[in-house]
Amino acid sequence: MSSFEHKKHENNQRMVGKYGSIALLLPLLIGTSCTQAQSQPQAYTYKNLTVFLIQGEDQVTRNYITLEEAMDRKMIVLHETGNVGELSVDNKSDHYVFIMAGDIVKGGRQDRTIGEDIVLNPGSKNIPLKSFCVEQSRWRQRGNESSAAFSASKNTLSSRNLKVAARSNKDQQEVWSEVSKYQDKASANAKADVKSTQSQTSLQLTLENEKLKTQVSEYIKAIQPAFEGKTNVLGFAFCVNGKVSTVETFGNAALFAKLQAKLLEAAANEAFAQYDEKITFTVPVWKDVEEFTALAETGSETVTTTAKNMTERKRTTAQTVMFRVFNSGADKHPLHTSIYYTGDIAVSNAKTQQYQYGGFRRNSMSQNQN
Repeated sequence: MSSFEHKKHENNQRMVGKYGSIALLLPLLIGTSCTQAQSQPQAYTYKNLTVFLIQGEDQVTRNYITLEEAMDRKMIVLHETGNVGELSVDNKSDHYVFIMAGDIVKGGRQDRTIGEDIVLNPGSKNIPLKSFCVEQSRWRQRGNESSAAFSASKNTLSSRNLKVAARSNKDQQEVWSEVSKYQDKASANAKADVKSTQSQTSLQLTLENEKLKTQVSEYIKAIQPAFEGKTNVLGFAFCVNGKVSTVETFGNAALFAKLQAKLLEAAANEAFAQYDEKITFTVPVWKDVEEFTALAETGSETVTTTAKNMTERKRTTAQTVMFRVFNSGADKHPLHTSIYYTGDIAVSNAKTQQYQYGGFRRNSMSQNQN
């Protein structure tokens, strides 16, 4: 047994001893009760994207509407503050509004992405939102958009590198750099410049590019049927080019269902930008996701009160970063759990470990096998 395999074996034995069954490991780590934990979730693969659905019982009972819903229904007003790193929001409704880290808001003086998960209480006013710019240079009205407020939130960050840059490293320069890298990779694979002539640096306008959307939609059309007819899906894990990239789960299926299309589109955008027909890889299996999640759980933890009603528990290893977010006073279970692979990204506060995630046991297989 190699030193890498030995480390994974030791880690899995510790987890089995703690939880009783490796088959139950993932749902317990993410704070859910999985009704199909004893079965192996199916892999849904298209080109270089593989998705596993995570199904289980609701653990959070509170009902939430999303940022996209709230903006579409004029329930909230998201204000420009003149500060790149912070916006302000008023909730005019009697609903709890969940704003997800990575949500992109369009308009203002620059398009922004939200830096942390937050829940707006009914009727709350002047709530600060940490943000990062996903558009350089512009600091004025764009076209007919308002420069004082934001109009919509239809997309979320289009790669795990961007999510790590904003959410974990909290580095504006790194966010700009990753936007540029994504645009270059997407342009190369789309065989067209996907940057907008209206604003070359806007990630949001890039994601609206018709040539890009047409090709990304092929991924979505191939994977979306996996979700249809299922009412207990709490989230999903997705892999790009044979490696687990991201795990996203939520405290109840209703909230995930509202965010599912946005999150799947982000996964498809990431996969499309990383596609290379010359690359071959091992099509992942569920055990890969379990091992990835088990590794994330071993990370050193920091706990932060990100707002009066929000607590974030972050675990960091040299290969992963995990965020568990709790809506204080609502439920004891996580509202949202995110895990990102960071083995090829410099991450702040990484715990030095001997693990080398990836390169699992099976023979290489062409990425074109579905």
